[in-house]
Amino acid sequence: MNRTLTGLLATTLLVATVSCGSDDAESSPSEPSPSDAVPTTEAPSGTSATAGEGVNVTLVLGTLGDDFYKAIECGAKLASDESGVNLDVQAPTAFDATLQIPIVNAIAATGPDAVIIAPNDNTALFEPLQSLTDEGSQLVLVDTTLADASIAAGHIGSDYVLYGQQGAQEVARLMGDEGKVLGIFAPPGVSTNDLGREGFLAEMENHPDIEVLEFEFSSGEAGKSAEIVSSVLAANPDLTGVFTFNGGDAPGVVTALSEADATGDVSFVSGDAQPFQVEQLQNGEVGALIVQQARTMGELSIQYAIDAINGVDVPDETALPTIVATLDTLDEPNVANNLYQGC
Repeated sequence: MNRTLTGLLATTLLVATVSCGSDDAESSPSEPSPSDAVPTTEAPSGTSATAGEGVNVTLVLGTLGDDFYKAIECGAKLASDESGVNLDVQAPTAFDATLQIPIVNAIAATGPDAVIIAPNDNTALFEPLQSLTDEGSQLVLVDTTLADASIAAGHIGSDYVLYGQQGAQEVARLMGDEGKVLGIFAPPGVSTNDLGREGFLAEMENHPDIEVLEFEFSSGEAGKSAEIVSSVLAANPDLTGVFTFNGGDAPGVVTALSEADATGDVSFVSGDAQPFQVEQLQNGEVGALIVQQARTMGELSIQYAIDAINGVDVPDETALPTIVATLDTLDEPNVANNLYQGC
């Protein structure tokens, strides 16, 4: 069910010129309309909202306390309220497969009609989720996916290759197309970051005067990313750019650059758009953010769960284009409507 990299690159070319936002300047940033999302695969339309009345769906997020996942949760809650779905939300205390697996095992015993999950590892979660589907629950993957997604009705996420490409484009622009750049991603095995690294490297081929340093890995841990940046700066005092795929790493990067008195010398671009990251953008501590349509992911995941329960085909893969936010574009509707917020 997973798209090939070729398919993802083709999708990237298709969506790169599509406007992701609403034309209504009066839209509230806290209540984005469905027109703010442009799935690369058209969502099914054969199921009415009332088809979800009384069904039981469990949403398992990647971790507690992360505003990206709060935005997904918000979208799922809004869609559940509208369709009559009984929604239960659970999450581990950290982005760790060993903490997420017991949650999945406990859910299997309750027998929900469907489970929506952002798996914290693309292989470790397969067997627990297969046990769940063997018991009759439908499965929808949101954000992250599985190496073998054949057990799921479908997957809704971002175009993660585009995500990595946009990060590379923005940091290259801020670096003046020359120098050394560091990329910080989650360790291999997290599907979103795996694809993001591919997109980042593919785009950097277009910037021959930029040296891409060896990737470093952090699962959105600010302390870890601060240590990484400090260490890389010590070994590479001529470092001129940093890109973090995960927003949780951003505070660590900002701290390390500030402590090294390198904020003005090293350009920084981050994925995600949590409230503290928006403040960093406004303060000049980060030059650009790569924004996912998180709330729309949550909304569509509920619709896909309803469809799967009712025997309606669900797209194997739905990839929403990511959006570049800069200080100049922060108030534009397609950016403001997709900043990460809970309900």
